[in-house]
Amino acid sequence: MDALLARDPAAHAALDNPAAVARLLYVLREVGAQEQVGALAARAAAHAALDDPTAVARLLDRLREMGAQEQVGALAARAAAYAALDNPAAVAGLLDVLWRVGAQEQVGALAARAAAYAALDDPAAVARLLEALRKVRGREQVDTLAARLPAAGQLHQFIEISDHRERFRFGREPDGSAAHAWTWDDLE
Repeated sequence: MDALLARDPAAHAALDNPAAVARLLYVLREVGAQEQVGALAARAAAHAALDDPTAVARLLDRLREMGAQEQVGALAARAAAYAALDNPAAVAGLLDVLWRVGAQEQVGALAARAAAYAALDDPAAVARLLEALRKVRGREQVDTLAARLPAAGQLHQFIEISDHRERFRFGREPDGSAAHAWTWDDLE
């Protein structure tokens, strides 16, 4: 272990995998390398890759467990502004962790980005994101995401939200508003 610590892993560890960084922080902490832990936590908060929201969430959790509030704040701010949005379920997990670590402002920022830009190609992942948005009280973000669902072929998800089943009982107009009541006789 001394040989590894002599190589200064905190200064040289790659930051492209936040989950691996979280594991390294754990190991360094377990062996009592507090100086290394502090240095790596600072580097990771400022420079860890943000392309895997699940890995970023793990790193945030590890930093919180260590009591590194300043680093939690820095990483939370970066994640809220720049985390990848291509996996809605992973974004939902990141929202959960941001909520748990008390980063309310960052929750709002990530929720707004996710509602407007998250990928909508996986219905189960979209359902998970909707659940997370509801949990963090992102009513406006739920509405923003819901408005995108029909165009993405997610009408089933759209109908399950709020009062949509009743309000859109007769369909939607091209502008997205509820269609007026009609009968089959109106189609002649």
